[in-house]
Amino acid sequence: MISPPPAAPQITLGPLRAGDVARCASIHRRAFSGFFLAELGEPFLREFYRAFLRDPSAVAVVARDTSGEVLGVAVGTTRPGSFYGRLLRRRWWGFAWAGARGAIRNPRAVPRLVRAVGYRGDAPAEIPDAALFASMCVDPDGGSRGVGSRLSSEWSATARRMGAERAYLTTDRDDNDAVNRHHQRHGWTLESQYVTPEGRRMNRYVKDLDTTGHDAGGGDRP
Repeated sequence: MISPPPAAPQITLGPLRAGDVARCASIHRRAFSGFFLAELGEPFLREFYRAFLRDPSAVAVVARDTSGEVLGVAVGTTRPGSFYGRLLRRRWWGFAWAGARGAIRNPRAVPRLVRAVGYRGDAPAEIPDAALFASMCVDPDGGSRGVGSRLSSEWSATARRMGAERAYLTTDRDDNDAVNRHHQRHGWTLESQYVTPEGRRMNRYVKDLDTTGHDAGGGDRP
């Protein structure tokens, strides 16, 4: 006898809270194992998510189960050109401490850490006022279906309520077919392609936020 598939979880969506930061860092590390931010460790990731708590341009949404446990998180900003500079100015000591710990564990990350200081979101030149969907991750151990679609749709709706009319995201071009298809199915249009200094080939997508439908979040950036 074939067992029926598990029922979709009941999900509530809401803003990121201070008490969510450690859980979001843990989910990110496990969901993006091998990627840059994840390799810097959870102390660095906690600083990353903490930066989205108070910035007026931050768009940060979490999904929770019925017990209140965080299942996933989507973050970004309506003003990527200035967000990362403010992030470093406000919490430079936390990032310096956490980044140093990450660099000790992974010395190859040092050049990218240095470049990250000047990161401004990689916005398309034609739409410099677009919001950035910076990152989305879902607990890989949660066995939850539909969390990513719910999160990314709510992120887009929140960014629209905050005044953004368009958004963009970046994701890997290679060995990432399922994610790229997902973006395309849900209204994201391939705007350009580029290669990072590390040789990572990227796709950049754009989307009108006043359109309906689901979308999908970006990757482990910067």
